[in-house]
Amino acid sequence: MPEGHYLVLARKWRPQSFADVVGQEHVTRTLQNAIRAGRIHHAFLFIGSRGIGKTTTARILAKALNCSGSDSPTPEPCGTCDMCTSIAAGNNIDVIEIDGASNNSVEDVRQIRENVRMVPSRARYKIYVIDEVHQLSISAFNALLKTLEEPPAHAIFILATTEAHKIPATIVSRCQRYDFRRVGLDSIVALLRGILEKEGVRCSDEALHAIARAADGGVRDAESILDQLVSYCNGEITFRDVFDVLGLVDWKVLHDLCAAILDKDVSRLLTLVESVVVSGKDLSQFVGEILRYFRNLLVCRTGAPRELLALPEDEANELAAWAERFSLTELIRIVEQFSELSQAYDSQLAQRTALEALLVKMSRRTVEVSIDTVLEKLMALAEGVGVPAANAAARKPFPEIAPPPAAEEPPADKKKIDEPLPPQSPSPALVAPKRVDAIASVPRLVSAPAAAATPRRPEPGTAAPRAGGRGPRHGSRSAPIPAPAPAITVNKEDESAALEDPRVRSVVDAFKGRIVDIKRAAPPK
Repeated sequence: MPEGHYLVLARKWRPQSFADVVGQEHVTRTLQNAIRAGRIHHAFLFIGSRGIGKTTTARILAKALNCSGSDSPTPEPCGTCDMCTSIAAGNNIDVIEIDGASNNSVEDVRQIRENVRMVPSRARYKIYVIDEVHQLSISAFNALLKTLEEPPAHAIFILATTEAHKIPATIVSRCQRYDFRRVGLDSIVALLRGILEKEGVRCSDEALHAIARAADGGVRDAESILDQLVSYCNGEITFRDVFDVLGLVDWKVLHDLCAAILDKDVSRLLTLVESVVVSGKDLSQFVGEILRYFRNLLVCRTGAPRELLALPEDEANELAAWAERFSLTELIRIVEQFSELSQAYDSQLAQRTALEALLVKMSRRTVEVSIDTVLEKLMALAEGVGVPAANAAARKPFPEIAPPPAAEEPPADKKKIDEPLPPQSPSPALVAPKRVDAIASVPRLVSAPAAAATPRRPEPGTAAPRAGGRGPRHGSRSAPIPAPAPAITVNKEDESAALEDPRVRSVVDAFKGRIVDIKRAAPPK
């Protein structure tokens, strides 16, 4: 390496043995046991997100198989022999690293097939590491199938990818699959603290946790952020430095946003968005921070373990206090709405307008209830059930509704008809017998007085009914004319008085914008 050339932390402190790999013990242990037992597969598939150790593990595996400090493959390569140092430097001629994004054609795969037949020059195994293998074309994958299934005894393939769903099943079935996990917060913090001790830089625990959260499980991202902060701080890293360098939103802004939503303060919400825009923060990143913040509130509200927050103890306690001010339903709705907003947020033309509209909508939030719940509440209000005694004095009684007038007895001559057909019962799907009386007692929801039933007109070609109540006989009896349905009248003054009751007013507000069709049951016989 040229003198004076700076080596970034991610390369300077790159793991050189299986024991140095952070957060992937399930992979390193399996590989070490396979080497000890001599069960070395000819093809490996490493799957996982960026910067979590796939290529690093491939290099360590290549050193373990070719270490010249041992007479056979060893699970613990020495790291000092010529083979280990050349593989670590990336200039070993028997360990070929290929970029799948730029070598993705059939011709590139054919060249690999021709070269794989040649025995290694110095090493035990000729190892091909194909990074971002999902970038290969379908034709290239098909050309690789036979070689991948039955390679020469001296050849081993290691395929690495961040998008496993793009790998054909025929390729996956020919490899041993290893899924790399995102590294936990504590593991990243411990790794960064060890690097800082070796570099002679001081850093607070809050700053280390902030770096680890920003890395989102990626070790390389965490080391790159740390490298940038070391250059910025010149000897000591503080929590404020992390926010300034990464452009993160301060927790106080998120707490103020939370308080404004609770207080339904639209002006304050819009002012907070203005301050974020003026400070030069990325709105897309701001939306992501809000989403993570309310996700943490949701975790606290559900009573889940504090370890899921991945936050220092004081911050976790503060979030738990804020979470108690929301209901679980409200937090779920907020998380869902910000999740929808974050999808394709970068492609929106008016990002600020979309964010402000959503915040205003949240400040006008109301409790969402189902129709069945509202009907049950109406029944309870009408029957006086479930009302606390403390509210009984403040509650005004419902206005009494005059009972419908009794139907007049028809004259005697009208009763003499020939065995009328029994009246048909209404359809059970349209009648709620147990709720009708309760609903009818609430004046606001009672429909207008029903008009008196109009007798049917005689069809053309038939005679009008006679005075005796009998129609013309044609071998069948005509149905009697039903009596008018009793009407319920509601006084406008009584209706206004009922609406002064806060419980009835809340029910009316819940029904705004909805049409509820309540069918009346037939009068009891």
